[in-house]
Amino acid sequence: MAKFTPRRIPFGRAVTDDEDDDGRDLPRPRLLRLQARRAAGIKEAADTLVVLPGPGESLHAIMTARFDMTDVLNALLEKLGRCETAKIATLGLNRRNYRTMLEWLDASKVGTLDLLVSKFFRSHNTELFAEMVDEFRQRKQRTAAVDSHCKVMALQFADGTRFAIEGSANLCSNGSAREQFCIINDAGLYEFHDRWIEQMVKRHAAQAP
Repeated sequence: MAKFTPRRIPFGRAVTDDEDDDGRDLPRPRLLRLQARRAAGIKEAADTLVVLPGPGESLHAIMTARFDMTDVLNALLEKLGRCETAKIATLGLNRRNYRTMLEWLDASKVGTLDLLVSKFFRSHNTELFAEMVDEFRQRKQRTAAVDSHCKVMALQFADGTRFAIEGSANLCSNGSAREQFCIINDAGLYEFHDRWIEQMVKRHAAQAP
């Protein structure tokens, strides 16, 4: 039988370590480029959310590779202030965005945060997941890994606004792809997502290492 090596097929632009980290250890020229890209992404996220949906309304958006769902939540925090409770389900996330979540908690921008990730993410990022569990527990927050592919947020802000966010994007770089998300201002849908994420995290958080 003849041996052969299959040609690897690229799926869009490869994501660099720079994009998935905060760049604190990068040489200054690369750090400046990274900061410029991040600033452009943050501005694009803010521009996307100039007009937020009122009660019974929804906002549908397409994301470019310049920003991700953490930028979206950060833009909401800038517009609406403190988020009292955040329930987040994602297939996976990167270290930069995980650190951003810790900064939100430490700065009291977010009161309570439950984070649900996939077992796929945990199996491919064992050290990062263990670190997340430890850091969350130190802050009296919870994270858990389950069989899930959901990308959902249930957010309740201090002013009483309650949003459900559904979409295709995870809490990490989109590479060169387009992603979509929808912000829905609906108390019933918020409560639905808040409840099931709460139940899953509560059930599986104790099983984390």
